[in-house]
Amino acid sequence: MSQTSDTRTWPRRLRLADDFWFVAHDDASGRPRLGCVALGLGLAGALLGELVLLRSIAVSSGRVLLLNARPLPDPDSQAIMQQMFAEPQHDVRTWLSYLSRGADEVVVARLVRAGLVSREAQRRLFTTTVAHRPVDMSFAFWRSVRLKQVLAGGRERPEWQDIVLAGLVYSTGLFRAVLLEDFAAGDAYLHRCLERMDPSLREIVAQVATLVGDSVLAVRG
Repeated sequence: MSQTSDTRTWPRRLRLADDFWFVAHDDASGRPRLGCVALGLGLAGALLGELVLLRSIAVSSGRVLLLNARPLPDPDSQAIMQQMFAEPQHDVRTWLSYLSRGADEVVVARLVRAGLVSREAQRRLFTTTVAHRPVDMSFAFWRSVRLKQVLAGGRERPEWQDIVLAGLVYSTGLFRAVLLEDFAAGDAYLHRCLERMDPSLREIVAQVATLVGDSVLAVRG
């Protein structure tokens, strides 16, 4: 069944983890384009990146620094901050690993609340599974197209959220799939931007890449 498109109703700017979710899933089926470990780590990095962009936390030499305790408008971000204040001893790798286990569920729930993703029950012979599909395929497809345009370097100066998103896409192994034939130019442009990025955001991106790499080595071992 075809889906009607009315992108006039959709927000121009998404939160970082929401944007990563759309790039990391097929725009028609909603199926993930990453394995569950890389997907979870990418989303966890995006959730922490949101807190850095809100100036609620900073990351330095592997440590998470809690900058303030002001209430946040998003209940999921607020819940993460409460956990961090309750257990401030954990480093960024620990938080990334911990959040990665439930990050997909957290982000999907808020996308459903926002009306951007729908839950669909899929009945099979002996089981029923739940699929999550973008409500508007054109909107979902545009998230990857927009990222590709940002990395082409020819449009207006990108915001830091765009560069963090690109960094997480790179760290989880999706970069070539997004850029296709423009990979070399996009790779060079991204690394120039990463050199100028806020150190907290750059460290999150680097830690996600390390953890994804560790998971691949663990499987091969």
